[in-house]
Amino acid sequence: MAKKLVDVEDLVVWATAELARKRPGKVQPLPVFNRRERDFDIVGKWDRPMGYPTISPMFSRGFAQAGPARGDPPHNDALVVEAAIERLRLTNPAPGIWLEADVVDGLGFPVDAEGALRAGFACASTLVLVHGRLGNRPALRLEAPECRPRPAANGKPGVWRRERWAEPVFGARPDSERDVEVAVTAKRKDLYPAGAYCVLEWDPGAQELVNERAEYAGWRAGLEWLAVELSDTLESRAALPPRAAARPWMGETDAPALRDFFTAGETAVYEGLEAATLAAERAAGRRRPVGGGGVYSTRPIRPGRGAREA
Repeated sequence: MAKKLVDVEDLVVWATAELARKRPGKVQPLPVFNRRERDFDIVGKWDRPMGYPTISPMFSRGFAQAGPARGDPPHNDALVVEAAIERLRLTNPAPGIWLEADVVDGLGFPVDAEGALRAGFACASTLVLVHGRLGNRPALRLEAPECRPRPAANGKPGVWRRERWAEPVFGARPDSERDVEVAVTAKRKDLYPAGAYCVLEWDPGAQELVNERAEYAGWRAGLEWLAVELSDTLESRAALPPRAAARPWMGETDAPALRDFFTAGETAVYEGLEAATLAAERAAGRRRPVGGGGVYSTRPIRPGRGAREA
């Protein structure tokens, strides 16, 4: 039986859903009533009708059991994918060379790109597992940062000034001085105290964007590793490399999905191909061959009157 070709991202989503659906989590069991401690005053003389178990089998999967949970076990391929995700360990192969330049593309601010990449690659296994369970991708903002004035307490653009404050210290030592940024107001229209300034901020911050790009890079690198690790190891599925773009912030888009020509509704592809071939043959002045080797069948010749059949 041929294996089903599946994008490795969709494969992780399927495997995590298969494990979550057929492997119930740990829950507290139902309380056990002890008649010796007069718990029967709560439920009566008997805690269940005669001939019935404590928990009906149809509700047993919702409570903790001493043995394995009832129901069908998860698919073997889902268990293989889970084991591969647990083995996933990545380190950035070339920090500060090519991938670091990619995550800071279009920013132009001093950021810690190498540290962000190391953190993203170190969490590749967790990123693949978490986003597989959620069925989504790491958050990634593609819009350019906007420059905005820092708002004051009233929500309008604020004005600040640095002042030197003296703070008393214990003993006979001189007071400690430090610079403090305080908000100021205008003395009158367009007239502020000496040294007043307005603060410009970028939203979102450059380091925040770099951290998001590094997490996306670690998540996609983990999927690439899984596609290679799961090659020829699954029974019913074949993992394909991820279609997700490697660097969406640089204009890259996802690869087209693999088209399955053997599903319902895809026969129009073959019908269109056959119609195009027939039109080409008619334009060339040729006739399509007739079935049966091109020989027209005729009725057998009946013998005449008085003649005997051989």
